[in-house]
Amino acid sequence: MTDSESPATVPTPGEVFAFPLERSHRYGACQVVAVDESEGQATVAVLAWTGTAVPDVAALAGVPRMVRNFMFWQPEELLKKVPLSAPASYRRIGTLPVTGETVSRSYDSWDFGRDVERQARWDSIPSEITAAFKAVLDSEDTATTPGLHDRSGGPYEARLGAARSFSDDAGYRIGEDFRMESLRAWPALYQVTLHSWRDDLLPFLESSPLVKQLTLTGHGRRELDFSRTSLDRLSLDITGLERLVLPESLDLLILHGAGAVHRFDSLDGLLDELSGEAPAGQPMLQVVAEQAGRWITVHGTGGVPPVCGLDRVQGLRIGAIEDLDLADVSECFPNVSWLHLFGAPGLLSALSELRALVKLETLWICDLFGYAPDDFPTPDQLPALRSLDLDSVPADVAARVRALYKKAPGVALTVRKPRKPEWLAENLENPLRRWDGREGIPDAVSKKASAAFIAALRRVREADGSRTDEAGYTESVTAAVLEFLDVIAGLDRKRRFLYTLERDEVIDAVNALTAGLSSEASHALEPRVEAALDD
Repeated sequence: MTDSESPATVPTPGEVFAFPLERSHRYGACQVVAVDESEGQATVAVLAWTGTAVPDVAALAGVPRMVRNFMFWQPEELLKKVPLSAPASYRRIGTLPVTGETVSRSYDSWDFGRDVERQARWDSIPSEITAAFKAVLDSEDTATTPGLHDRSGGPYEARLGAARSFSDDAGYRIGEDFRMESLRAWPALYQVTLHSWRDDLLPFLESSPLVKQLTLTGHGRRELDFSRTSLDRLSLDITGLERLVLPESLDLLILHGAGAVHRFDSLDGLLDELSGEAPAGQPMLQVVAEQAGRWITVHGTGGVPPVCGLDRVQGLRIGAIEDLDLADVSECFPNVSWLHLFGAPGLLSALSELRALVKLETLWICDLFGYAPDDFPTPDQLPALRSLDLDSVPADVAARVRALYKKAPGVALTVRKPRKPEWLAENLENPLRRWDGREGIPDAVSKKASAAFIAALRRVREADGSRTDEAGYTESVTAAVLEFLDVIAGLDRKRRFLYTLERDEVIDAVNALTAGLSSEASHALEPRVEAALDD
């Protein structure tokens, strides 16, 4: 077989492929062991081999299949059902006899590299560490941990099979004599959560190759260097942070907090910003990562994480969005291959900036509004796109995207919950929607208040639809507003949650409900509003 052979050619059982392990600059190998053309699937086994160059197929004769057993995986051959056509990066190198199992219940893609490289990392760890990890997973044995105490003040007894995560706000008490080193007694430990800085954290992480996940808040540091750790998941509060160095092993970076901004080189620059004659300072958190984050997925909340140095991040997820400009995404993360955006619900602007994401293969937009049908890029403007998922978007946008993409070759399209203007008025434009999750407002209060506003809004819309005389319309709207205020006042009498911000939001809600009233009718309601809020 030649390198130029079409990657769409149907493989046959026995064929061997070499594939790049880009992250480790090596190659892996796999063998097709079964083909089902009617289902459009092949069953592929990964071989227990890696090398620095594409091998001759004879060199792989007799090589066993790779067994995946890193971390919590039970030992099993890496055998998967995959789409029939191999990716272009997979090179046919010849054929070998098929031996072993040819049936798999695992459905996946041809992307074997992540598992191969994680297994290689596991195999590089001293065997006494990995053996102790495996041995203790189902153990009922317990051990005391120096510096940790139970609620009564006695020594804390950890059941080792369950002692997989440590947190400084868990059910045990942490004494002044506690040291992170004490956690060596927990062989299965792989997660650490801290809400304040500890000077012994980094030394512990750097000598703990099985601790893969760290959540760190309230650290108060300006610089953090995790380069010598084995973390693959880091959740970090970046408030005040100016420099962050990531380990080569990192897969997922979850960022919280506002972050710092650039200092100015001169007093004039600062004065220009303060006077409004210059743009606000840019993010100054500099992240140092292998190949500018080429192998990392970033998660943020509310908006684009304020960082520099992650230009090649492969994936970006932003949740709880209230207002997002896609120009910020294309500027900070221009090379993402997948983008997931979730509103609170919220507003999305500069949708045309999606065209600047030339590598974008997967796009998911959920609960985001504020754009017109013509703002959405056409298939030819997103040439790399393979998956498009729109969930709870404007109904007119949903209709246009269906028309544009239903016949787009190679794009899997899903459109759910197209939202009409009435839904937007009740949810996106609901002045009380930010009460959900706000500190000091119980969930039950938030839900009842929002339901009361929606009920009043529907009554107002009904009155507007059957409006024949001004007096009748004013009476209906006034009754709806007063019922809404009665609910709010009753909730506040029980829980006392109405403060300045909440009062302003209730007034915004009343203003939305009374927008169609005459000025005289609106003024007549003002004493009733004040009385309800001062109840």
